[in-house]
Amino acid sequence: MAALLGAELEPYPYISGYGLLRRMTQLGRLMGVELTALGIRNRVTSDALTATQRPGAPKAGLLHALGLQRTRVGDYWSPEVWSPLRTGHVLERHNVPLRDCPLCAAHGYHCALFQLPFIDHCPWHAAKLHTGCPQCGRTCWARFHPDLRLGRCECGYDAFEVRTASIDMWHFPAAEVDAWASRYLDWAAEERKSRLLVVPALHTDWMPGYAALARQSLELESMLVTTKPTAELTEFSDVGEDPPEGEFWGWSLLGGERPLTFVPLPATMHAKLAQATRDAVAAFPADTPTPLELATLNGLEEGQTLEQNLVNRPECLIAPHGLSSDQSTWLNLSAVDPTAACFCGELLDRVISGLEARDDGCSRSLQAARSHALDGISGRRHVARALEAILARAYTQGLETVLRSMMAGGKASMCQRWSLPTAEIVIANDEVRSVWVCWTATRPPPSWRTVDIPVPVSPAPKTKTGSKSSAMRLQTRNRLTRRAGKVRQKK
Repeated sequence: MAALLGAELEPYPYISGYGLLRRMTQLGRLMGVELTALGIRNRVTSDALTATQRPGAPKAGLLHALGLQRTRVGDYWSPEVWSPLRTGHVLERHNVPLRDCPLCAAHGYHCALFQLPFIDHCPWHAAKLHTGCPQCGRTCWARFHPDLRLGRCECGYDAFEVRTASIDMWHFPAAEVDAWASRYLDWAAEERKSRLLVVPALHTDWMPGYAALARQSLELESMLVTTKPTAELTEFSDVGEDPPEGEFWGWSLLGGERPLTFVPLPATMHAKLAQATRDAVAAFPADTPTPLELATLNGLEEGQTLEQNLVNRPECLIAPHGLSSDQSTWLNLSAVDPTAACFCGELLDRVISGLEARDDGCSRSLQAARSHALDGISGRRHVARALEAILARAYTQGLETVLRSMMAGGKASMCQRWSLPTAEIVIANDEVRSVWVCWTATRPPPSWRTVDIPVPVSPAPKTKTGSKSSAMRLQTRNRLTRRAGKVRQKK
């Protein structure tokens, strides 16, 4: 390790894998074959930050080449260990722009802590972190420059200073960094015992929500220079009794193995969804006419305004069934944001896994397993209230999109405000203490389906079962099955 120029660890505690690579490529001017020996093979499109922070061949190869495979150095390359919330390794899976302290960058130093979205300033230099090139304004990514150096922008700007990173490397505030980082890591590890993050899958717009949830801690304010959250936060921690067994049966259908058109929800959702319909209609001018398509599908008066039709009958769009005989509210999911609907299922799964709900060993479907596990969790009322708020809001903005699409000839309006949920589950003593939901702005989906009863799918045309080709396939399958049985008997 000492033979590699730039791989010094003593002056730079808690340096990231990207920071080590940047120092080595800048000071040692490594060639392609040398980088390959370090485990870095794809140097054209790969992101060096992502490659060194997630488990895999590049990270393992670099640790082995530096003789660090039996140390904890690689643990601090991941932003997960710096997070005060258990994220389920979502931070490692997403490529994000490089965030740098200009004073640290002169040494080639980078810490995985900088990549957390709630960190605005360097903790030891108090300098503002930047994600763009100071010279040209381009977004900075941890990719190799054509000359195989890291940290250099396409315009030629490079914050790295050779003298600072070599002769003056002991001027780096190593003792201050070590003391501060050790205290912060102990605090973050303790926080992760009770704080779980839930983010919508296949989305990267949850980062502001994660930042707002993390910034709520008073201890974090005392350790960091950080901006107070401006996002919309709602806490669900009411006092009361937990829902009876079976109450989560309908909720457990959301985000399941296959998308649904209708879902049975608790009776308490009927009033909330009716109010959501009124809220969606309130987004339009009072004299907005009722779209002909909507009037035809739902039996509304064509001559009345949208407000007159839907304020008088807000339940008409929830579903054709409304309240069933068993007091379930049947919701038409075609007007609900699919991302938010799946998020509800992800929230349930996170609660179950976070509390390590015991499995009795019975074979159940995903829905039944979820419902059974939730019935035994104390504090599940907080989860139920959060689910109601999430789905009601998703229905409001989804229905508004449907109405705007009908008025625009099938094209959704891109000027509509759209928000995405991110949640934090607080657990302690084997129970849910509270659920926080943060709504962050994002772009609305480009198109939407019509609120309608699903059209039945016509069956596929029948084929002859006794045809020659199908008979030959059947004979071949039987022959292979018999042959496999004989092989097993011999063994």
